[in-house]
Amino acid sequence: MKSSVIAICLVACRKDRTLTEPRDTVHLLHVLGYLYGCHGQAKRGAAYLLIAAQLSPGNAGVLRTLAHLLILDGEAEKALATIARLETLEGMDHPVLTLLKSRALLVAGRKTEARSALLSFLSQRGIR
Repeated sequence: MKSSVIAICLVACRKDRTLTEPRDTVHLLHVLGYLYGCHGQAKRGAAYLLIAAQLSPGNAGVLRTLAHLLILDGEAEKALATIARLETLEGMDHPVLTLLKSRALLVAGRKTEARSALLSFLSQRGIR
């Protein structure tokens, strides 16, 4: 698994680019975090994404992926804090945030709030 993740990351970073630019480093950490998360290692993926979020605190893509992996890892309160950070960056009307919030609330055991957030997501998507 480790060698395949590294191979994919090397392909993701073109040969003509070095990791001297902060955005390149953030991109590599984001890709690594995402790939580890996709392969059942949410905790390790979240660690890479936490580093990326430190380097680029306003990167909504990194924060969304981080929230997703925190939910997968059962860290609902941390995911909700990350989602709250995203809401200040993007505004609450983003459907993805509503769905992430619903899932985090469900993992936190707050079923009534989770259901309300899910219904809000469905109405935003016109699926009701």
